[in-house]
Amino acid sequence: MATEAIQLSRESPEHIQSTVSSIQKMLTVGAVFAVAGYLLTGNALVLELTQFHPLLDDFFKWSSTLLWLKLGGIAHILLGTFVALAAIVRALALMPHRLSYEMERTQG
Repeated sequence: MATEAIQLSRESPEHIQSTVSSIQKMLTVGAVFAVAGYLLTGNALVLELTQFHPLLDDFFKWSSTLLWLKLGGIAHILLGTFVALAAIVRALALMPHRLSYEMERTQG
């Protein structure tokens, strides 16, 4: 069984740089969603732990609000994690192109 070399079409350096900048934007968006999720979930936990406070009695008559805070927080955290994982996959797909330029630069 003979093995053949697969020809990889190289991306231009400008395209690689634009992809890297879009990966950085994806990581920023993922981090913002994760932070918002942690804030929502933390807010729900703080409100739940301070339930004994008399000023919050009216708030806890709507227990669905706490449920929405928790579920919304978890959803934001998961969405932020998914966006960050998608950015990692894009970065890994870009590595052969960047490696080919680095090998060319160091070898000649």
